[in-house]
Amino acid sequence: MLSTRLPSLPQEQDGPSDHAPVLISFWSYKALIFHERFIYIFQRKQLTEGFQLYCTPVQCRLMVAFLSHPEHVLSFHELAACAFRLNAAHYDAQDVVALQKHVSKIKQKLPPFLKLVVVKGHGYVLRHRQDEHKAESNLVSG
Repeated sequence: MLSTRLPSLPQEQDGPSDHAPVLISFWSYKALIFHERFIYIFQRKQLTEGFQLYCTPVQCRLMVAFLSHPEHVLSFHELAACAFRLNAAHYDAQDVVALQKHVSKIKQKLPPFLKLVVVKGHGYVLRHRQDEHKAESNLVSG
């Protein structure tokens, strides 16, 4: 079940919160997640330049799942359980439709080096676009 594999984010609290941001490493990047609303993605060697995403709490939980498991297919039921904090056995078709809408919004917010790919009938996978560009440049130069 996905909920046992994913790092949990701090729960939102009423009023000001002093909990520390969550740091996730993936590929040659790191992501800082603040209060389930703001994500900052940067290269490990270059902290001065990065990419900022403003997310809803549900979108942020999905991004944590994707960033924690790049290049791994995450099923609809795993993602629904993570996003909506449901038991994986208690999601329905409406949850999957809501999940697809959130993923669609996330796709619009992703930095140019990341993409979310649907795995038809199963779920989604986070991919790195740089590999595509390298393959394309090899075809052009070759």
